Amino acid sequence: MQQRARELTVLLARLVVGATFIAHGYQKVAVNGMDKVVEGFGQMGIPLPSVAAWFTVAVEFLGGATLILGVLLPVAGVLLAALMVGAMGFAHLSSGFFTGDGGFEYVLVLAVVSLVLGFSGSRYTLPALFAKQPQRAEA
Repeated sequence: MQQRARELTVLLARLVVGATFIAHGYQKVAVNGMDKVVEGFGQMGIPLPSVAAWFTVAVEFLGGATLILGVLLPVAGVLLAALMVGAMGFAHLSSGFFTGDGGFEYVLVLAVVSLVLGFSGSRYTLPALFAKQPQRAEA
């Protein structure tokens, strides 16, 4: 019972965090527009702002989707965490801890949770769905 509850809560966390990353990627592309995102990255001093902006969107979309589906979880966890550490360093660290002040609390939580989810296996993943189930012997 406790194992099932753990696996369901990991699934719930993967769904919520994955959807959050996808929403942020969508916001950059469809709401803000990539030209403004690239400009903003440049103003923050991010090297190669155009490449960095598109890389960020790709990792947010693909990383979010892989969290939801439960595929390549360690890769997704590390990439998403690295992305958030970069956001922390370039955009949030100088503003202190609290998000309300523009601080790094939100990106820090997303970074750590991404790592945890990346290395927390669960039976509720796409690969587990298609894994060959052992045949039961009939009595």
